[in-house]
Amino acid sequence: MAMIIVEDDKILRFVQCLLDDTVVPERLAAFKDFLAFDVPDVDGWIASVQKDCAAIYPADVRTAADQDELRALLPDADGAVIEALEIGAEELAIAPKLRIVQNFGLDRRNIDLDACAAKGVATPEFNRRVNRAVGEHAIALMMAVGRKIVATDRALDFAALEARGYAPKLYDVKHISGANWARVTGLKNLFNSTLGALGLGEVGREVAIRAKAMGMKILYYQRRQLPPEVEAEWGAEYVSFDELMRRSDFVSVHLPLNDGTRGMIDAKAFELMKPGAILVNVSRAHIVERDALMAALTSGKLGGAAFDVHYEEPSAEDEPLKAFPNVVLSPHIAVGPRTEALTDMAEIVGNLARAIGGH
Repeated sequence: MAMIIVEDDKILRFVQCLLDDTVVPERLAAFKDFLAFDVPDVDGWIASVQKDCAAIYPADVRTAADQDELRALLPDADGAVIEALEIGAEELAIAPKLRIVQNFGLDRRNIDLDACAAKGVATPEFNRRVNRAVGEHAIALMMAVGRKIVATDRALDFAALEARGYAPKLYDVKHISGANWARVTGLKNLFNSTLGALGLGEVGREVAIRAKAMGMKILYYQRRQLPPEVEAEWGAEYVSFDELMRRSDFVSVHLPLNDGTRGMIDAKAFELMKPGAILVNVSRAHIVERDALMAALTSGKLGGAAFDVHYEEPSAEDEPLKAFPNVVLSPHIAVGPRTEALTDMAEIVGNLARAIGGH
């Protein structure tokens, strides 16, 4: 029976649910419930994946929460699926059976690719479809706020527009165009605007590539600067946090929530922002200090905000952010349909089966 290590991540636990027939029933039930509303026959889909991976199913799938746990399991491992954990020459030296190291994303700097190649350990590339969906959603939120799509939705007559604070008036169409007779002010285009990407990791790059295609200038900030060739590929300029906040027309958050990022967008950060700038968050709500966000919206300094992640999920019915017409709130749907995650998982376990089952 093959032994596979997976980094202990709530999504990577899917691998355990698919390949390990001793997985605890509660985890398998949670996995099925996670898929059920989007997948008509969950059991059938699982069975089809297991059939396709018959060379390694069933497998002994162990989770590793940190580097020490990873190293403790490596001597018996045939494969590993990781995201933040590292596998280098030292780890390979204690892993004589290892056939594949599958990274959960494009950025494989946590893997010594040359050392793996020298030992015949496969390191297949993997581009998460879920990250692409989140990147699309971030762009959609920028446009929804910047172009006031939600704020003006169904306001097609004078009374509706006036009720929302606009002063519509028809133009003399015998002489000029009648466009924007609603006289909606403050519209923002993505083209020729500056995107400030807080984090240019897996999701940040998906946002950046779309922003670049739409003619945006891209700045980014994170703890460590990326190599020049990576910056060139994504068309991004590394700047300090303060400079990013000062120069950006749209700020998009893609950082993980930890002690270093919690509340990093605070009152001082909002003071640095351009008047009318727009904040988009598809990562974690608590990276933005809530009282400071409310103050920036109330004062009018912030042009608008869009969140797919929230301070409480589900939020209270009287969530105060709902009161702002320049705020768009979606209920944590940026990952898109479950089919994206399923295709990701099928590719990962397929890679494992080919690398391990072929030996």
